[in-house]
Amino acid sequence: MLRKSFLLLLLLYACATAPAIYAISPILPQEQAAWAASNTPESLEYNIYFHMGLINAKAGYGKLSFTKETDKHGQTVYHGRLAGKSLSIVEHIMKVRDTLDCYFNEDMVPTRFRKGTHEGSYNAVANYYYHTHWHNKSAAKRLNNVDSTSVELKRWRKKGKDAAVNRAVDFTNEGVAYDMLSVFYSVRHLDYDNMKKGKRIKFVCYDGITQQTINVDYCGVEKCELRNGKVHKAFLIDLNFATKGQDDTPLKVWLSTTPDHRPLKAIIGLKRIGSIRCEIQE
Repeated sequence: MLRKSFLLLLLLYACATAPAIYAISPILPQEQAAWAASNTPESLEYNIYFHMGLINAKAGYGKLSFTKETDKHGQTVYHGRLAGKSLSIVEHIMKVRDTLDCYFNEDMVPTRFRKGTHEGSYNAVANYYYHTHWHNKSAAKRLNNVDSTSVELKRWRKKGKDAAVNRAVDFTNEGVAYDMLSVFYSVRHLDYDNMKKGKRIKFVCYDGITQQTINVDYCGVEKCELRNGKVHKAFLIDLNFATKGQDDTPLKVWLSTTPDHRPLKAIIGLKRIGSIRCEIQE
């Protein structure tokens, strides 16, 4: 549970820690802010804390970046990266050094995803290659024109001294396929300014080939107070796993009301052992 929650907070929204591909349910145009906002280069740093009673220990650090690059074919690509590591108390339980990389084309359609996992004696690399299919080949290749996406997964794993395991998997999703990092930009850049409080948007998640639903609930505008005393106006959203028809413990996320909707703070409760909190460094 600690491992899962730690990575949840690094991602700042509820996603499974195993490599996963996401098919997003349709979002109306007025519910989605312009993708141009996500094309601005950024570098955000976060501190992660474990809180229980009087214990309030720093448990980890994460850095989220987004850059515009040119690939080996001379094409413009956008590169999102999340690098996280455990600190202090968590290091004694399990050392974590994870890196996630996602790539988009100029239409903000995901094209590739890589997850490098180093958690204790467990090491793994997963590469996803997206092959996107369009409603109309002659139409402009925009995000909302995607009909389906074929995904090629190549995965390597090793635990302790055990032999490495190689695996290749192919599967197809309706609409745009997202991974555990690129889907973050869809959640983050929804048009909360024009969204009614109480609105729920569902994301269909495939953990491998297992389908799971993530519910995003918009809770309105709140004041977000950080540990350094700064107070920001923020959109509050709850993200829930729907497990056996019931929502799991929600991850509460405060997004800035500024155009970049940068994540300011996130909190998730742990069963019987307090909570994990994440805050932006300012």
